[in-house]
Amino acid sequence: MKNGIMNKSDVRGFVGLFLGLTSYSIFMFYLLAKRSKGINYFDDLYSVNKFVVYFLVFLQFILLRQAKKYAKQNKISSISFLWGVGAFIGGILLASFFFTITL
Repeated sequence: MKNGIMNKSDVRGFVGLFLGLTSYSIFMFYLLAKRSKGINYFDDLYSVNKFVVYFLVFLQFILLRQAKKYAKQNKISSISFLWGVGAFIGGILLASFFFTITL
């Protein structure tokens, strides 16, 4: 029995998820703060979030397909990188779902 709580790939996944969630949240709060001061970078933040969600869901399917292709070729380093990017995208998706609902 292992004494560790999580293995290396689980930690990478959670770190990617956390970084995606925090980075997109900071970006959106920055845009909201600038909008409250009268500076509009985008006319409608809801449409920006909607575009981000659609694009990232599409990108998740592409990454999953690519990871399956690399799994058949036994390219372990490429698969772990793609899962890390997928976790980062998952964090951004969670934050963008929140902002799509609230905006």
